[in-house]
Amino acid sequence: MSRIKKLDPSLVNKIAAGEVIERPASVVKELIENSIDAGARRIDVALEEGGAKLIRVTDDGCGIPADDMPMAVAAHATSKIYSVDDLFHIRSLGFRGEALASIAAVSHLRICSRPAEQFEAYEIIAAEGQVPPPKACAAPLGTTIEVRNLFYNVPARRKFLRQAPTEVSHATEQLARLSLAHPDIAFTLSHNGRPARNLPATPDRRTRIADFYGAELARCLLTTARQERELGIEALFAPPDQSRASAKWQYLFLNGRYIVDRRVGYAVREAFRGLVEHDRYPVVFVFLTAEPDQFDVNVHPTKIEVRWRDAGLVQSQVLAVLRETLLSYDLTPALRAPAGGGEGLSIEASSHQQRARQALADYLKAIDPTQARLRFQPPPFETRAVRPSIVSTMDRRPAMREPFPEPPRAESVPTTPQPVGTGPGSPAATPAERFAGSDVRTEIPSFEGRDELRGSVIQVHNTYLVAQTDEGIIIVDQHALHERILYEKFREQLLAGPLESQRLLIPETLEVSPQQAQAAEQHRELLGRLGIDLSVFGPKALAVQAFPALLPDVEISTFVADLLDKLAEGEETQSEEAHLHEALDMMACKAAVKAGDPLSTEEMQALLAQRHLVQKSSSCPHGRPTTLQLSTRDLEKQFKRV
Repeated sequence: MSRIKKLDPSLVNKIAAGEVIERPASVVKELIENSIDAGARRIDVALEEGGAKLIRVTDDGCGIPADDMPMAVAAHATSKIYSVDDLFHIRSLGFRGEALASIAAVSHLRICSRPAEQFEAYEIIAAEGQVPPPKACAAPLGTTIEVRNLFYNVPARRKFLRQAPTEVSHATEQLARLSLAHPDIAFTLSHNGRPARNLPATPDRRTRIADFYGAELARCLLTTARQERELGIEALFAPPDQSRASAKWQYLFLNGRYIVDRRVGYAVREAFRGLVEHDRYPVVFVFLTAEPDQFDVNVHPTKIEVRWRDAGLVQSQVLAVLRETLLSYDLTPALRAPAGGGEGLSIEASSHQQRARQALADYLKAIDPTQARLRFQPPPFETRAVRPSIVSTMDRRPAMREPFPEPPRAESVPTTPQPVGTGPGSPAATPAERFAGSDVRTEIPSFEGRDELRGSVIQVHNTYLVAQTDEGIIIVDQHALHERILYEKFREQLLAGPLESQRLLIPETLEVSPQQAQAAEQHRELLGRLGIDLSVFGPKALAVQAFPALLPDVEISTFVADLLDKLAEGEETQSEEAHLHEALDMMACKAAVKAGDPLSTEEMQALLAQRHLVQKSSSCPHGRPTTLQLSTRDLEKQFKRV
């Protein structure tokens, strides 16, 4: 065994840097926290090449005296604590004395600062552990810190950095966390000399939320604030109908510090239980204040976790506050205009869109409806026995599974005179006749002559289909089965090429977060394969120019927002194939019939007939079973017949 020896200080600092400095965003976080602790009222952040080449943070804080500048980059040197007692009464964001020393160990660090009591500024340049004496320079009041060539001497760490847009996205997220907690401070962010964020100081948290996540979300936020047994709780949260596909829209702060706490996360989930779907997440911003002796923040190098003196109290109080506030509001969703339908637009722009829609409607009334491929509203329910989304999935069957002959093509069907009241659209017409002239021309196979299914099929609770088989009965989850059928259809079409895309006459706009905007840019090619065309529509919005033709009844802006959330959430851990799976899964889920939807007999028959035409029909894309089988033998056992 090797002898024990003391590590070289340079190696010690590199090890510490590995704990504190993960990527450029980590540097941005540490430097902004120092600026906030210095009392800055304005903080400017500039990045080059995602921060790998340059990170510059400038503030107008109290500055660093020239005599203290060499000590500022020494290991475990700080002005924020002096004794053990101070360690348990932390009121600043930084206190460990590791940040600047760790950064200096893996970069070329320059500090230029001028306190109010100095007539001139001084700077130091640290590299490879060497810190020369400060020298005079020109600079305004405050501090500027430049970090160049991050990880230049740790190539194993540098190669793990992502592309510049991804690193900028992470840095923007750190800026969002700190600026949300400190709205009274002005922030700016630029990348490669181009402005990315400009956040004026504001006394209102709602305004700062709007700066990052859009005015539409900020307007609908519900608020509550109260003091509960030494714990101050302020919360802003969106109504349940504004839930998102990712938990990244949930923020928790303690005394101005962004933290992650599983107990508070559990309280949020419980407060919204029964109000949002199981795979959706409420939008919540929770700001906690407590005396420093009630928690310990010195449990993680990045200070993102805390240990509470009474964690159960925190969980119960947050749960109670959120639940009581939710019960005090009428949470009935309001009927919202479609995205891009005029909200947020000028009166002239809204009037122009209304006139355009009316002109288009008048034009469509004047042409042959059988030639129109765009349907602006579905026909009345009583005039269609089968939903196009169900029967249209039967026109593409895998070549390897053809247990039944192909239905006759439309051109091979003989034309015969039709009695009055039996033409297309008539309530007395057959399902195929009702869709004559549309892009859905599929006959509905009956169960007669089938080996497996026997007799009729019934629907239970508008959710489950029950049918008789040779061996007993099967129970089918209508949504799960239809979702699997649509998923396989979409996947098959995607393998053949990009999905068919429908250009929108009037593009729909949606406000996006920095992470969503980055995901849209990062996955532009993937979105194109799915038939989605997005373009930039201002600094915080995107415009949907085209949308998959396979999803005619899906709310476009909501779907795109959820998809971008998914893409942003799994950006670094998922392959392109995994992203495609999630996207197709979302498409199938949105387009499939839902639990609670009543189906006609023909619809039920069509849905069950397609079980044999797709692979993996026993489970939905989420992995839930689509079908349960109950044999005659099982029934006899239950009724004590054997």
